[in-house]
Parts: sequence; structure tokens; C-alpha cells
Amino acid sequence: MKKTALTLVLLTTATLASAQSWRFLPLFTDPGYKAQPTLALTVDSVNPDGARDATGYGLEFNFNCGLIQSPDNRIRTYSKLHRSSEDGLKATTFELSPRYMLPLGGGLSAGAGPSLTAVRVSAPGVSKTLYGAGLAAGVDWRSGAYYVGADVRWHDVRQKNGIEYDNTAVGLKVGMNF
Repeated sequence: MKKTALTLVLLTTATLASAQSWRFLPLFTDPGYKAQPTLALTVDSVNPDGARDATGYGLEFNFNCGLIQSPDNRIRTYSKLHRSSEDGLKATTFELSPRYMLPLGGGLSAGAGPSLTAVRVSAPGVSKTLYGAGLAAGVDWRSGAYYVGADVRWHDVRQKNGIEYDNTAVGLKVGMNF
């Protein structure tokens, strides 16, 4: 079920990208491309399968996607680095998620997309890097230099040597637009 949902999102994205007026590599091919970056502090409630919930803290950097862009500039890339620790289990997570964002008015937008992750999991006697994919969705509010958002992410992380870190995370963020 989980892998089917991810496959459907990826196929939909590929189909939309093949439509006319979508731009590939606008970072290099579109002289009007503007990254419109945002930097935010994040706090997350991370719920790994089979382990206790943990609180994660980190940074998020998001910007208009430079690899593929919709005709109305609605694809934003979210990159996130955060750490969590609970009962001796420490996780350092990097996530990369391009999302199609729909404007809702008043600086508010909502969107969703696929997400890739790399997690460095450390516990007494064990330290492994795990990789996975999932889905992410969120709501952002932008007003001038101010930025506030919330999101939910689910990752299916590949098991390695008996270590597993499939997780669901819900987060809040506050930052600045540049």
C-alpha cells in the first residue's frame, strides 16, 4: 500500500512534467529564474516504527526548484537537516522533498510531493546510515520576510543489518524569506 502510493505520486509527477510549458533545469535555462530562498528553524515530533516518539530539532532550506518547474512556478524544493534523540537512539536525518504548492490566498499555500531521506542512526554499539523514500505534505505562510509552516512526512527506510527507521514526522517551522 505504502509503495503503491509513492509510485502513483512519482508517475503523476512524471506525467505532469511531460506536459508543455514545464521547464527543465530553469536554474540554467531560464534567465528569469529566481530561487526565492527561505531558511527556517524546525521542531518535529518523530514517530519511528517500533520505538518511542522523539523530538527533533533542525534547519530547513526551501527554494523554487531549479531542476524542474511548472508553468506557474509552483514547485519548491525543501531540504531539511534535523537531529533527534530518545532512549539512547540518536538519529541525524537529511531530507530532500520537491513539492507542488497551491496558493490558497493571503500568503498561505499548501502542497505535497515525494521525499528522499538519509538517516544516520546511532545506538549503543551500532551506527548505520539508512536510505529511504516517502511522501511529504505541508502548509506554508509567507508575508514579506516572515515565514511559518507545518508539515507531515512519512518515510519508508530500507532496513540494514537488522536496523530499521521507518518513521512519520509532524513538524512546525519558523524562519525568514530572502
